[in-house]
Amino acid sequence: MKKQKLAKVVRSYGKIIADNSRKIPGGFDMELIHDLRVAYKKLRAFVRLMQEEERSLQIPDELKLLYRSCGTVRDLQLVIKKLKDHSGIIPQFIKGLHHELFTAKELLVLHIEDIAVRKAVKEIEEGLPAELTEEMVRHFIERKVATINILLLALEHEDELHAIRKALKDLVYVKKILESDLHFNYPFSEWKNDAKLEGLTTQLGELNDAHIALSFFDTKRIEEAPAEEKTAVQQIRQQWEEEKKQQMLNAMEAVRCLDRFFKTATA
Repeated sequence: MKKQKLAKVVRSYGKIIADNSRKIPGGFDMELIHDLRVAYKKLRAFVRLMQEEERSLQIPDELKLLYRSCGTVRDLQLVIKKLKDHSGIIPQFIKGLHHELFTAKELLVLHIEDIAVRKAVKEIEEGLPAELTEEMVRHFIERKVATINILLLALEHEDELHAIRKALKDLVYVKKILESDLHFNYPFSEWKNDAKLEGLTTQLGELNDAHIALSFFDTKRIEEAPAEEKTAVQQIRQQWEEEKKQQMLNAMEAVRCLDRFFKTATA
């Protein structure tokens, strides 16, 4: 697979990022932000595959900043949406989150105005290896699988679950890119069922979203909440903590069952 075809993949995801970044300031549509972030994550996974040959290849800092800024807006949008049913009992707390969202949107607009997405994408294109080989793909898969296996041995906390999710997402994204975008012969069978693996990454993603939602109920925000809302805010936090605890137990159980449909890439 020659560099020209690899560059086409980079341009296709770069175009989604560029087009969506232009549209987002109009209404900060959650789907546009989501699609931009997915395109970024696919591009990042592809770059990580290319690093098997070109170690110096990186996602430019400008794109990383855009991704993080979109993430801040997304996180606030999701927690405000989740609190919709509580608007009658903690209106001032939610108003404070809306103020944070307004500030995050302003910052995102500034970043969009400052970032030359196409220039950053061109930088990635120029750093691509001359070709993609089966050996590169095999090394990438083996390295990711080894990382997951090591994390499974040390599995105790949410940090390991998050790291496993990132490795799984890279594997899933790279396989889709190779098969759908590059029509690359994919002779490996490192897992037995795509749907189950994607289901697990979704489950881990929901746990991560629960963690992010709780981050907005930190001690400082609760202390600054109006006296008449403080008890309700604490009760919501406690409820969400209990729900997240159950999600984490379920995720731990699911991840420990990985060996039922996950195997090393030695085919």
